[in-house]
Amino acid sequence: MRYLILFFLFFACDNYFKNQSNIDVARVEDEYLTQFEINNIFENSTNLADSTVVLNNYINNWAANKLLIQRALVNLTEENQNRIQDLVDDYKKDILINSYIDAMINENMNLEVSDYELDSLYKKYKETFKLTEDLFKIRFVYVSNLNPDISLFKKKLRRFNTDDARYLDSLSFQFNRFSLNDSIWKNKNEVFYQLPNLKKSNKYMLKKSNFIEIKDSLGLYLINIKDVLKANQFAPQEYVSETLKRMVINKRKLVFIDQLRKDITKDAIKNKSFEIY
Repeated sequence: MRYLILFFLFFACDNYFKNQSNIDVARVEDEYLTQFEINNIFENSTNLADSTVVLNNYINNWAANKLLIQRALVNLTEENQNRIQDLVDDYKKDILINSYIDAMINENMNLEVSDYELDSLYKKYKETFKLTEDLFKIRFVYVSNLNPDISLFKKKLRRFNTDDARYLDSLSFQFNRFSLNDSIWKNKNEVFYQLPNLKKSNKYMLKKSNFIEIKDSLGLYLINIKDVLKANQFAPQEYVSETLKRMVINKRKLVFIDQLRKDITKDAIKNKSFEIY
């Protein structure tokens, strides 16, 4: 199959391509690649040599794809081409239907989930929410070894009443790293990501109400483990709340979609745009 590829070496100036957007850059048979189609590939390019390479690669890839499609149309059997067209048509239909349904859901369906719904669903399916790993509620500060207030920080981090929490937060600029929110459950990977040195500690140290001190060359970790849940215990509701929300919303979506299909069919029958013979 004969074909011709034409491309331009450039830049006379930075605005050359922007001002020549209607120029044909390449051709394969009766299909043309215009400058308008390739302008965006040079937005972040300032080097002439690099831009020339990028342009050359883009044009050759474009041409190769066009040529492969032409070869496919010539060499694939009509049966194969019809099968491919059916797949394309089905895919397009699915995209159109799903896009419309998503739009209708966002416009008409309530996506808010009440605490009552979450509580009810959690109680109903609690047996299925068993932990596969340990969870921790933890707070810590990482402070310089030379800080004169280390003893005070230890005391307040252990006791951690409202005044202590406020005090530590007000001095957080002194900490190399810290996390005072001990109301959130974290798995072991999340804890070790925040506290990599804790991974080297004896696993028996990771128990409820334990206070841990870990010193390294840069400073001192003061860690208080507020609470622990072991694998095979039931996951706390707050830990699975996002899963519960998805369950509620997905159930609503199924009901909504079913009703939408019924309503749209009912309307079509009423308007005589749908008939069964």
